[in-house]
Amino acid sequence: MKRIFLLSGEDLELAKAEVLALADRSNKDCQMVDNVLILEADFDFRRLALTRKVYDYLFESNYKDLDKTMEDFDWNSVYDKSFSLRITNVGNFAFHETEARLARHIWKKVQSPRVDLDFSQTKIEVIVTEKKIFVARLNTELKHEFHKRRPQTRPERHPTTINPKLARAMVNLTGVPVGKVIYDPFCGTGGILIEAGLMRFKTFGMDIDSDMLEKARKNLEYFKIKHFHLEQGDATKISNLVDYVVTDLPYGRSSKISHDLTDLYARFLTTLENILRYKAVIIFPNFFDHRALLKRTNFKVEKEFTWYVHKSLSRNIVLLSKKR
Repeated sequence: MKRIFLLSGEDLELAKAEVLALADRSNKDCQMVDNVLILEADFDFRRLALTRKVYDYLFESNYKDLDKTMEDFDWNSVYDKSFSLRITNVGNFAFHETEARLARHIWKKVQSPRVDLDFSQTKIEVIVTEKKIFVARLNTELKHEFHKRRPQTRPERHPTTINPKLARAMVNLTGVPVGKVIYDPFCGTGGILIEAGLMRFKTFGMDIDSDMLEKARKNLEYFKIKHFHLEQGDATKISNLVDYVVTDLPYGRSSKISHDLTDLYARFLTTLENILRYKAVIIFPNFFDHRALLKRTNFKVEKEFTWYVHKSLSRNIVLLSKKR
């Protein structure tokens, strides 16, 4: 079924890639207008981190023909007991219609019409973009309450931990299906494992620092995560095959690194080439030349993004798969 995804604004390209990964679609399969993404999709939309709402596509129109298109649509085909109509203007574009006037088109067409602005069974939204208007039925509104899982709210903290929204998006960027295992070989205090666990994936975390592992355990238990395994070990010496890897590489003075970063990252990537079954999403610090290092591997860089943290730090997010 054709869906409309209203993307959040932190990074539109990353938000789009997250949807495409879970929908198993490519750029040629979708249409992007402002922060509105349209494509055929059917998956558990509740997984998404960088999407605000998901709709069932009904129709689209230009500004001039909106009244006629609203009048011609078969509203009985989507109406269920009650309805509401809201206007979502994604860019504060000039749009002079009112919700009440547009709602009359539905009222006149459906059998036994009833308006319920708070608890309607049929939530219709008119999505206004610069050049097009999309009319859709609300399917899912994403309310993850990421603020309740920010690093500073956890029992155990670490200054370089990524925020939960980015952690969830990274997991989704792999396209990992239900039943597979998410592996974080530099798990730290468990930020990525928490989000993967909340999506009901089995998780495996490794860290060379036993204190970090104990902090991760406390954090995972605090959020009532089940089906996780933690193990102390060296990420450059893993021998078991793993499905999907999602990790934020250690860096900086606050991380216990006993090797030069280039050496550490190079040895880890060599190990990853031997153990990875499917895909990996890796965060490199922005001050490190990750592209030069990746050119020496047998990995294909499928996607690459930069996530701004603050004026002195950005994170380079790379989606990797093995070259065939």
